[in-house]
Amino acid sequence: MLPHRSRRDRLVERVARVCARAQDPLELFESVAGLVRAEVPYASAGWILIDPDTMLINAVYGEDVDHALHRDLIACELAEDDLNKFWELAREGVAAVALSASTDGELTQSTRWSRIYGPHGYGDELRAVFATGKVAWGHACLTRSAEDPFYTAEEVDLVAAVAPHVANGIRTCYLLGDLTGGAPVESPAMVVLDDDGSVVSLTAQAAAWLGDPTQVDATIVLHEVAQQARALAVGAVSDRLPDGSAGGTAPATPLDQPAMARARSRDGEWLVVRGVRLSDGDGTDRPGTTALVLEPARRADLAPLLLGLHQLTDREREVTQLLLHGMSTGEIAQELWISPETLRGHVKSVFAKLGVSSRPELAALLSHEPRSRVRPAEPAGRRSR
Repeated sequence: MLPHRSRRDRLVERVARVCARAQDPLELFESVAGLVRAEVPYASAGWILIDPDTMLINAVYGEDVDHALHRDLIACELAEDDLNKFWELAREGVAAVALSASTDGELTQSTRWSRIYGPHGYGDELRAVFATGKVAWGHACLTRSAEDPFYTAEEVDLVAAVAPHVANGIRTCYLLGDLTGGAPVESPAMVVLDDDGSVVSLTAQAAAWLGDPTQVDATIVLHEVAQQARALAVGAVSDRLPDGSAGGTAPATPLDQPAMARARSRDGEWLVVRGVRLSDGDGTDRPGTTALVLEPARRADLAPLLLGLHQLTDREREVTQLLLHGMSTGEIAQELWISPETLRGHVKSVFAKLGVSSRPELAALLSHEPRSRVRPAEPAGRRSR
C-alpha cells in the first residue's frame, strides 16, 4: 500500500473512531485537533461550532489563539471581501483549502492575511468546513507561523478526508442532546407524553418552568411539538391531520429537521422545546410515547423572533441572513437579483430597525456568548511545528 494512502487511512480511522463516540462538541474538537495536529502541524487554530441556519458561532475550541486577533478575524469574515470565506466553501462543497493554494503563494492577495496574519507573524492558513450534505455544522482555521512552509496538497487532502467524520460527530452531539447553549440547570428538563396527551412522567425542572402539567395553557407547546415529532416519525407530515387521520391541512415540515418550538416559562424566560419519538403503539390499546426536552433559549434560537418583533420584511430577513454569512454587498445583490442601490436601502433599514451600525454589531445582537475551551499556550520553542 502506498505510504500516502496508509497515512491518510490511519488518520481517518482514528478520527472516525473519536467521532463515533462523541457526546460533547468541544471535547470532540479537542480530540480531533490532537490527531490532526500530529499529522498536519500548525501554530494556532480555532475549531468552531456554528448554528447551521445563521452560521453564527455557538462554541469555540482554541489552540494557542490570540483572542484579540480572533475577534479581528471574525469582523473581517463578516465585513470584508476576501478569499476562501467559510460561506463560499460551504456552498461550493469544499471540505478544506489552503490560502497559499488559492493565492498561488502570494498571501498578500488575502485581506485577512495583509491586515491580520502577516503583521502578527503568521503565514499560511488552512480552512476546513464540517458539513453533512449542504448543512454546515462547524469549521476550522489552522494557521502556521511565517517561517513555516506552506501547506502541501497532501496535508490539505488529509484534513478534507476527516472533515465529513467531524461533521457527523457534531451532528451526533446535537442528536444526543448537547445543544451547546443556555444556562446550566440543576437537573434535566424533560416531559414524556402518551399519544393520548397524558403525561407519563416529567422532571422537577420541567414542572418548575411550565407549572401544572394538567393545565392546557402550561403544556400546549408540549402537545404541539409532540404532534410534530409523531408526524415526523411517520414521514408524512403534509398528509396527516392533527388527529393522525389522512388529510392535507397539516403544515409541511422538513423531515430532516427536529420537532421544536420556542415558548415562555412561568417566569418569562424563553425556552426551546424539542421532541423525539421514543416508541410507536401497536394501533390498539398501547399508545406510543414522545419525549420533550426543554432548555434555556440562546440568542441565536430567538433570532427569528427578534427579526419578527422588529418588523423586518421577508426581503430584509433574507438580507440579514446573507450579511451574517459574510457575503459582500455585490454578492448579496447578485444572489437576490437586485441592484446595489436597492440592497443598500435594505441594509440601512435592517440596521436602523435593529439599532446596529455594522455587521459585527448585527452578529453580536443575534448571537449568544459562545462556549469556549482553550488549549493553554506553549512556550515558543515547544510549539508543534
